Amino acid sequence: MQEAILRGAGAVPTWSRLRSIRSIVYACTGLGLLLAIVMVAGSWGFPILRTVHVSVDGTDVTVRTFKRTVGAVLASQRIALHDGDRVTPALDAPVLQGTQIRVVRAVSLLVADGGQRHRERLAAETVGEALHILGVRVGAADRVYPSPRTALWNGARITVERRAWRTWVEWGSIPFGSEVVRDPTLFKGNTVLRSAGRAGIKERSVRVLYANGRPALMEPQAWTVARAPVPHVVAIGTRALIASRGAFAGREYMILEATAYYPGPNNFGGGVGPRTAIGMVAQRGIVAVDPSLIPLGTRLYIEGYGYAVAGDTGGSIQGRRIDLCYNDYGEAVHFGRREVKVYILGR
Repeated sequence: MQEAILRGAGAVPTWSRLRSIRSIVYACTGLGLLLAIVMVAGSWGFPILRTVHVSVDGTDVTVRTFKRTVGAVLASQRIALHDGDRVTPALDAPVLQGTQIRVVRAVSLLVADGGQRHRERLAAETVGEALHILGVRVGAADRVYPSPRTALWNGARITVERRAWRTWVEWGSIPFGSEVVRDPTLFKGNTVLRSAGRAGIKERSVRVLYANGRPALMEPQAWTVARAPVPHVVAIGTRALIASRGAFAGREYMILEATAYYPGPNNFGGGVGPRTAIGMVAQRGIVAVDPSLIPLGTRLYIEGYGYAVAGDTGGSIQGRRIDLCYNDYGEAVHFGRREVKVYILGR
């Protein structure tokens, strides 16, 4: 009666339940025993089969081995190591399940850094890694050839081009011009220098990219005026002298420096042709003037010479100068050089 009550309450396990519990106990006992055996075997030095992965010469292989160290695994696979090769983990590192072994071969390199060349031998897989190992710092403006991501090969050449921007200021001269102004306060024929003129100054910034100390790119800016030029200014008088008495009262006149010439081969200063600058026959009564002072074709009266026409020019006849033509060489020589009063009679 009491057993029946216990069964009804679930306090007494059935035979099927007992068999399930026994199976679980046996399974756990077997797994624990296996683990214990492995631990004991490892502590007693018995070999254990492990799976490791080896990467070398661009090939990845999976190896199942009883070897205990990285060096022993490589030796078992007949992977020879050369001077400078890098192995990760270290050769004496223990091998565990799933260990990743990586062998990076040492290669010979020619490194040109800023124009300085040197040879290196090191274990690196890319250009960037090689520069990092060598402690070569690359600035933001510098260039590396080939690209830092490029895979290395034996005999590769790495070039680091050192680049830097520099800026300076250039100066230049601005030529000044010439101006002629008319001044009514000055008598005709008189000139006054108002300004000798002064060149201006221009400037610009020039930005230059240097590669290994040599200019590779130039970026000049626009010129700006630092100092404006000052023109050469000459004032020419426009105020006329008017005769107040005599035969030419009311006429304009000028006081000019006069010379004489002879239209022949033995003229003083060189031969003169028979025709003037405007095609007139060179003879007495034809005078050479500065057209900016006396227009060609103007009729004149010259004291000590007589009536004349402004019909010729001359290289040295400028400003308050006039050259009188004579038919006779002796007369021309006798006249010499003197000041004369010249009346303007019109055209």
